[in-house]
Amino acid sequence: MKKIMFLILAFATILPFFVTAQTKIEGHWGKEYLNVSYSAASCSDGGFILTGLTKNGINNNYGDIVVIKLDSVADTQWTFTYGGPFLEGGNCVIQTTDGGYLVSGHTQDFGAVDCDAFMLKLDAIGNHQWFKIFGSYADDIAEGTIQLPDGGYIFTGITESYGNIDTSSRNRHIYFVRTTATGDSVWTHYYAGAGNEYGYSIARMLNGDFLAVGWTTSRGAGEKAGWLCRLNGAGDTLWTRIYKSDTGDTKFLKILPTQDNGFIIAGGTHEPLNSMSSVYSHSQGFIVKVDSAGNELWTKTIGQVTDGIELRSVAELPNGNLLFTGASFVHDSTGNAYILTTDAFGNKLNDTTTGGIQSYANSVCLHGAVNYLIAGQTSTYGNPFGDIYWMEMIEPSTCVAQIKANGQVFYPNPMVSESVIRLPSSETSQTVTLEVRSADGRLVLYNDNISASELQLSATTLHRGMYLYKVSCRDGHIFLGSFMVE
Repeated sequence: MKKIMFLILAFATILPFFVTAQTKIEGHWGKEYLNVSYSAASCSDGGFILTGLTKNGINNNYGDIVVIKLDSVADTQWTFTYGGPFLEGGNCVIQTTDGGYLVSGHTQDFGAVDCDAFMLKLDAIGNHQWFKIFGSYADDIAEGTIQLPDGGYIFTGITESYGNIDTSSRNRHIYFVRTTATGDSVWTHYYAGAGNEYGYSIARMLNGDFLAVGWTTSRGAGEKAGWLCRLNGAGDTLWTRIYKSDTGDTKFLKILPTQDNGFIIAGGTHEPLNSMSSVYSHSQGFIVKVDSAGNELWTKTIGQVTDGIELRSVAELPNGNLLFTGASFVHDSTGNAYILTTDAFGNKLNDTTTGGIQSYANSVCLHGAVNYLIAGQTSTYGNPFGDIYWMEMIEPSTCVAQIKANGQVFYPNPMVSESVIRLPSSETSQTVTLEVRSADGRLVLYNDNISASELQLSATTLHRGMYLYKVSCRDGHIFLGSFMVE
């Protein structure tokens, strides 16, 4: 019988200091072995959830899944680790519509001989609800995962078990699995070329199709090409496109739906220093904007060939500007966590680094207009293998402890044409902030100066599916809920 072990940990260091009009709060988690966060998500209570890999938990030789819940000021609320004798790691975390969390990644302990992909469901306070595995005889890994309007899930990732005619082949291919709300498989698909394909991120289109991104070596001269795939709701591939395939290496790591119903793609590229050179440049950030059908609108390259900049994640601000995170090797050859802000067309507005030596910002998530959290890894705090690192930027006004309140009414639900949110009479004399997010986490509505007595929503700007709302009052009370649009 395979051994399953749980460990609840709670150790963190929070180092606050103040800059201009915002508060910058940094934290780290870990001991003497490798610790890294690959994914973070904002939560409806104003806090954040992180996942990744730790060698400080149950098994130091390989790694275990770690999940860390932070509150609205980046203090640790709880930590959960899960694993067996071999390797596990969490590659993606999302908050689910029931207030819990779903983690996806890879496991060597609870499936086949090599890695299998997994989904791990936790409730709102980190209790294990279910654990499902996917794959076959070789390596299978889940990367980007989203929840669907029917409550189910879909992930993209990497598979060796499917797509290789010869079972001795070690080629990897892009992998898709769609499940029910309880993690039972609905369908499994893959896309396989002559070389390798990796899938890292997926987003749902308004008509129920999907766009996935990663990279491939199956086309061009064998270098990595940025890869974009459209598949329908049944998992059938409709088309694929590649970027920068002739020379250099290009990877896409994140795709994000935007307020204009298009998508933004973040990644990086290495180009030869000149047309006759076999020596590649340092990495440059690479951004692609596509419309609602996946057609390219524009591309941007960030940094010079001598810089060394990687873009690993992206969030959209309510005003349409874009916030990217990744790594910069401009001032430190070991890397610094990198934060870049651009306008809606990818034109650079400002950038900065944080995290100290050997630090990387693998993920970014957003709360409201300006509050955001980055998560990744750093060696600044004395651990040469790396600690999990996070940094939150918050407005001073939001440091007031928020009180989760009850008593609101959303009517009618489901929404057909329009609905209202009615707060208790004690709240209706103030102005409030209203946020509405789709089931995949996209911010679809934001108003930070609306009367509490005028919280009315119209279906004309919303598409069929599940939504989450958050009403934040000036007295610190917050009201949370979900609704359906038919």
